[in-house]
Amino acid sequence: MSESRRTDPIQGEIVHEYDGILEADNRLPNWWLATFFGAIAFGALYWFAYESWHFAQSPREQYTAAMEAAAEAGGEVSDEMLGLIAENDQRVSDGRNTFASNCAACHGQRGEGQIGPNLTDANWIHGGAPTSLYTTVRNGVPSAGMPAWGPVLGERTVQSVVAYLMSIRDTNVPGREPQGDVWVPGAAPSEGEPAAPSEPAAPAEAPSAAAPSASAPRI
Repeated sequence: MSESRRTDPIQGEIVHEYDGILEADNRLPNWWLATFFGAIAFGALYWFAYESWHFAQSPREQYTAAMEAAAEAGGEVSDEMLGLIAENDQRVSDGRNTFASNCAACHGQRGEGQIGPNLTDANWIHGGAPTSLYTTVRNGVPSAGMPAWGPVLGERTVQSVVAYLMSIRDTNVPGREPQGDVWVPGAAPSEGEPAAPSEPAAPAEAPSAAAPSASAPRI
């Protein structure tokens, strides 16, 4: 003969009892079930809309776009902003194409270094922080024969090149021996490392040709 179930005035029907501890099995309230299944549906829709099918920009993408627009309008270029651009596959691809057209003559097609240093190891002559790379590309290194690419390429393209350089760092493509100091993320800038730029370079007089001559050193 099966044991009849008890009913507690507060918990309802009791299905188990262990050492005086009563366990009930009641139906969850409709409002709770609605919020639970609604959260699941919202999560699925959010994923497809923002992450999978990209019907709209995610909050992170909106933030990145706002920072890029501010920088192009003359705002501060920061390590964070350049790091966000480096996560954008299209910007990295644009930077790769620009690098191949303008920089590979000195640095090699894969950044392995030729006349210029290897850009794929952990060593950097003028600092390896994103803003240091940006300053080097934008302002050039006249003492080493590297032109300032900011006036030639424009602000957005310079940022894309930096994003590409960040994507190939530490890939260690065989080429020129390491030059400069090892850059450690988060470490204090070295004595020779340029300070982070506060604003994009002011427009300069355009060169006589649309691009530097074939004999001009490249980045």
